[in-house]
Amino acid sequence: MNGEFDLNYFREEIVKMDRQEFANLMGIEMVTLKAWEEDPDNLTMRIYKEIAAKTDYTLEQLFSFKNQIYLPWELDNTIIEEREKLLKTAFENEQIFEESLEKVKREELGEETELNVAEVKEYFEELKKIGPLCRNVLNKPLVAFVGGSDAGKSSLINVILGENILPTAFQPMTAAINYVYHISDKPTNIGEDDNTVVVRSDHKLVVNISNLQEMIESDEYIVAIGQTNLIREYGLNKYNEESSEEKSQELTYIFTFIDAPILTGLAFIDTPGISANEKDNQTALRAYQYADVTIYLSQMASFLREEDMAFIKQIIDSSSREFDQAGQAPFNNLLFVGSHADSVGNSDISEIFNRAVARFLNVQTSTYFAKFGPTYSPQAFRSRFYASDIKNIQLSQAFKQVFIKMMENIVRFKINQCKVLYRSTIEEMIVAGKQIELRLTARINSPVTKESLKKYKFQQIEEELLRLSNAKKEVSIKDFHSVYTKMFAVNSIEELIKKKEFKNKQEDKKQLVVLLQNMVDETLQKILTENSADFSSKMNGSIKKFNDFFYSENFDFTNLFIKSSTGVATSLGIYGAFSVLFGSLGNLGGYILVTQMAGFLSSVGLYGGTVSGAATAISAIGGPLTLALAVIVFSGLVAFNIFGDGWMRKYARQVIKQFERLGVEQKYTAEIVKYWDDTAKITAETIKKVEEEYAQHQRETAQTIQGEMPFLSSLLQLIESYRISESKKIL
Repeated sequence: MNGEFDLNYFREEIVKMDRQEFANLMGIEMVTLKAWEEDPDNLTMRIYKEIAAKTDYTLEQLFSFKNQIYLPWELDNTIIEEREKLLKTAFENEQIFEESLEKVKREELGEETELNVAEVKEYFEELKKIGPLCRNVLNKPLVAFVGGSDAGKSSLINVILGENILPTAFQPMTAAINYVYHISDKPTNIGEDDNTVVVRSDHKLVVNISNLQEMIESDEYIVAIGQTNLIREYGLNKYNEESSEEKSQELTYIFTFIDAPILTGLAFIDTPGISANEKDNQTALRAYQYADVTIYLSQMASFLREEDMAFIKQIIDSSSREFDQAGQAPFNNLLFVGSHADSVGNSDISEIFNRAVARFLNVQTSTYFAKFGPTYSPQAFRSRFYASDIKNIQLSQAFKQVFIKMMENIVRFKINQCKVLYRSTIEEMIVAGKQIELRLTARINSPVTKESLKKYKFQQIEEELLRLSNAKKEVSIKDFHSVYTKMFAVNSIEELIKKKEFKNKQEDKKQLVVLLQNMVDETLQKILTENSADFSSKMNGSIKKFNDFFYSENFDFTNLFIKSSTGVATSLGIYGAFSVLFGSLGNLGGYILVTQMAGFLSSVGLYGGTVSGAATAISAIGGPLTLALAVIVFSGLVAFNIFGDGWMRKYARQVIKQFERLGVEQKYTAEIVKYWDDTAKITAETIKKVEEEYAQHQRETAQTIQGEMPFLSSLLQLIESYRISESKKIL
C-alpha cells in the first residue's frame, strides 16, 4: 500500500506547498519530511491518517492521487498568431491616432484652451474611444465551468491545462471564483516570482482582469499575492466558512497566471459547485454571467438532476447570443458535459443524454426555445451534449474536438468583429461629425425659446413618462396575479399532472415543481415583455414630439435622451423597461452606439443591439429567484409518498400550500415592482441630465461656436483620412 502514495507529488501538485510549509502544517522537522518523501516505508497508517486530516482529504482520496501526465490542449496556432498580430497593430495605431487628435487640438486651439461647445467636446472625447474598441473586442474569451460540487470542474480544467493547478477532491472544494490566465496576461505590478492574486470584495464591485492591476496598486481589496498554493489556502470552503459574518457577504476571487498553451487564446473561470448552499449558487451565477462560454458539468451516473434544471434554464436564458452567427449556430457558446463517463457503459451515454433532454423539455413551456429564434430547437440543444472522463482519453475525444473547434471559431469571430467594428465606427463618426457641423452652423442664427416654456416642456415629458411607467406597473401586477391564481388552482395542477403524464413517484413530483416554477417565470417574462414593448413604443412617440419642439434650436433631444438613459442605466446597474429601447439601438445608428454603447449592450444581455436581445435580457429576470426557491420548495414537500387514487389532488394542495408558505407570488410581484421602479428611476435621472445638457446648449453663444468650428472641421478631415487608410494601417 505504501508504494501507491507519492508524498512528494501530493505535496507539490495537489496541496501546492513547499517542504517548509508542509512541515509546518504537519508539525514536524524538515529532516523528517525528507525521510518520508525519500522512503515511503517510513510512512505508517497513523501518519497517513494525520496527513489526510491536516490536508482535508479522506484516506481513500489520499491513495487515489496518481502522478498522471496530461498533454495540454492547444488551439490552432495560426489563429492565435493572427489575434496577437492584430492586437499589437491595433495598440500601435491606437497611440498614433490619439497623438493625431491631440496634435489637431494643439494646432487649432493651443495648449491650454478648453473646449466650450458641448457637442464639439463630446465628439472629441468619443473619437478618443475609437482606439481601444478593437482591443476590447479582442479580449480573450472567458470560459466558465459550472455544475454540481461533485461534477469534476477543477479536474477537467487541470486536464485541459496539462497540469494540476486547481485543488480537486470528491468533496466540495471550490468556494471562490478562480480565474486562470496565461502568464503573459499577468499585471506588471506583480512580482516576477509570483503568479497568484487573492481578492476579497462585496458583491457590488466588479472584479476582473481589466481592473486587477489598479486594485493591486491601491491594495484596497488584495488579500494575498504569491504562488499557486494560495488557491488551496484561500479558495476552499473551509477558508470561506471561517470568515466573519461581515466577511461572509463578500466574494473571494483568485487570479492565477500560468504558462499553458490553451491560455494563449482564452481564459478559464472555475466556479463554486451549485448545491443547497445559496451563497455558492449566487457566486456561481455571478461568475458565469461574465463569461463568453459556459461548460456545464454533471456526473454521468446522475446526469442533470431536477436540481440542475433551474440552473441550466437560467444559463440558457441569460447566455450571450453574440456568437450564434445570426441564429445559424444556436447554443454556439454552451456545452453540457457528462463527467466520469467511464462509470457507465459506452452504449448508455447517448440514452442518458436523450433522457436528460426529455426531462428538461418536460419541465419547460411548449414555446420555450422558440423565443430565442427559429433555429433554437430541442435537436440543436441535444447536439451540445458530450461525455468526458479524465482517465479515459478515448471517451473524452469528441468533447475535446468540439471544445477546441468552438473556441477557435469564437476567436475568429472576435478577429472579424474587430475589423468590421473599425470600419463601421469610422463611418458612423464621419456621419455624426457632419451632422454636428450642420447643427452648429444653423445654431449661430437660431432663435432662443423662452425660459418658462423650456422648463414646462421638460417637466411635461417627465410627468408623461412617469405616469406611463406607473400605469404599466399596475397593469403588470394585475395581469400576473390573474394568471398566477389560475395556475395555482387545484384543478389546474391536476390537469397539468395528467397532461404531462406524471406518475406518483418522487422524480415526477420534483419535475412538476420545476415545471410550475418555469411557468411562473415565463408568465413574468411575457407580461414584462409585452408591457415593456408598449411602454417603449409610447415613449418613442413622446421623444419624437419633444424632439420636434426643440428642432428649431438644433437641439438633438432624441440623441441626448438615448445617450443619457444608457449612461444612467450603466451607472445605476439597472435597465427596466428601457431594455426594449436599448435592444433596438442597433437599428438607430449614431456614434453613441459604437463607442459608449458597445460595452453597455452586452453588459445587460442585449447582444448585437437587437429587439430579440431585449427579450433575452428580460428572460433572465426571474431566473435567480427561481434558483433561490428551487431547493427550498423541494425540501418543503416532504410527503412524496401519497397513496390512493386521489394522490394528484392531495399533492396539488401540498404544492399550493408550499408555494403560499414561501410567498412565491409576493416575491415575483416584488420583482415586477422593482422592474418598473427601475424604469421610473432611469426616466427621472435621464430627463434631469437632458435638461442640464440643454442649459449648457443655451449658454453657448454664436461667437463661441464660430471659434470651435475650424477645430471640428479638422477633426472631420482627420477621421476621413482614416477611412481611406485604415484598411492598410490596421486591417
